[in-house]
Amino acid sequence: MRHAKAAPASIDGNDFERPLTAAGRTAAAQAARQLAGVRIARLLYSPARRTQETAAIVAAQLQLDAALLQAVPELYLATPAAIRAAVRAHRGAASHVLIIGHNPGLSELGGELGERYADRHLATAGVWRLPMDATGWRAL
Repeated sequence: MRHAKAAPASIDGNDFERPLTAAGRTAAAQAARQLAGVRIARLLYSPARRTQETAAIVAAQLQLDAALLQAVPELYLATPAAIRAAVRAHRGAASHVLIIGHNPGLSELGGELGERYADRHLATAGVWRLPMDATGWRAL
C-alpha cells in the first residue's frame, strides 16, 4: 500500500514530516475497508509521518493489535530491492504482510513482479495484493 495523500513539502524541504491531508485520512480509511477480511499478520511501514499516519488509520479500521505494527526505517523512499530486503528481514513467519511505503519504489516493485502491474502507477492510498511464499514475493 502506498501512503495516503500528504501535505506538500514545507519551504525547508522537510519531506519526512509531511502529514496527511484531510482527504488523505479519508482515503486511508477507504483503502483499509478494501482489506477487510484479509488476515494481516504484520504491518510494516516507513517511519515518515505520512506513512505512520496511514498505518495508524489502517490499523484502527481493521482493529489490528498494535504488536503487529512495526516501523521499518529501510522502507523510507526505498527501492524495490530495499523493500524486498526489509520484508525478508522483518516479516517473521507471517504469510500476510501489509507494507505501507512510498513511490516510486512500490510501483517499480509491482512492475518487477508481473505484467499485471507493469507500467502502472500505484496511486496514493492505493493497494496491490501480491502473493508471497516462504522466500518472498513470487513473480506473477
